[in-house]
Amino acid sequence: MISSTPRGRENFVTAQAQPQRWTAPLTVFSPAKVNLYLRILGKRPDGYHELETVMLPLDFGDEIALGPREDGLTLECDNPSLPTDDSNLALRAARRLAERCGVKRGAEIALTKCTPLAAGLGGGSSNAAAVLVGLNQLWGLQVDNSVLHELAAGMGSDINFFMAGGAALCRGRGEQTEAIPCKLSASVLLVNPGFGISTKWAYGSWAKAAAESRLTVSPPPVSLLLRALAEDDLAGVSRCLFNSLEAPSIRKFPVLELIKKAMCGNGASGALMSGSGATIFGLFDDPKAAEKSGQRVREQFGPSMWTKVAQFASMRNR
Repeated sequence: MISSTPRGRENFVTAQAQPQRWTAPLTVFSPAKVNLYLRILGKRPDGYHELETVMLPLDFGDEIALGPREDGLTLECDNPSLPTDDSNLALRAARRLAERCGVKRGAEIALTKCTPLAAGLGGGSSNAAAVLVGLNQLWGLQVDNSVLHELAAGMGSDINFFMAGGAALCRGRGEQTEAIPCKLSASVLLVNPGFGISTKWAYGSWAKAAAESRLTVSPPPVSLLLRALAEDDLAGVSRCLFNSLEAPSIRKFPVLELIKKAMCGNGASGALMSGSGATIFGLFDDPKAAEKSGQRVREQFGPSMWTKVAQFASMRNR
């Protein structure tokens, strides 16, 4: 596991201290994730929210090709809806790494986007983590993992999770990661309704509901979920699924609840909205059952529904 505790500048070799050795162009896998548990504990003085969340990476995601260039950083993407300027987290991650290490050369970044945008699957954060890891190799920097985590923590809440890899219990605003045992062998059906949900709106709606005392669902203890994950107890995991952001999102987009009910009616052990949405995922004990449920969801709600069956993945060797 990559440590999430930064140890400072003395633990990495700068570009000035050691000549850079280019490696050949490489392709880095950028996995999607789902939140099996997302509990908001309250708002922090820095404006972020204090979280307790359990996230698992999937064997499905994006691909990022990295190639050397003499100077400058460029980003291209096969999805024209995704910005490729400095508002893109992956490009910002590349710039942060270059600035921190004094890198004078550049890189070409080509993103093949498979995950839907603004979907609650961590696509942007995962892309940023993949770029940090990949450019560290491409540029021959040998940067200490703790420094990569420090850079990640300064850019987004979920990047550290993807840097560490594997199932994790995350706290703080999401940047404090703790590896957890996970033997869950379930298949995961992802369904995106074709629209995104703003993370800012989702958290703002939760805060408004909390202020008006409209949050009536009590979350199960996270310890029960951790035990079920370690024991490959699909029924136990399904009983512990929780997301503080789900209720306000369903109030605005009732179709999300209908998708959940359709999944459970088609054999899912449990279903939940991932992250800030709008992707709903269902857990199945059999991949064929998950595929069949996805087909029925498209038949019921229309072909615009995006569906994908995936498995949980271990990324500890990253």
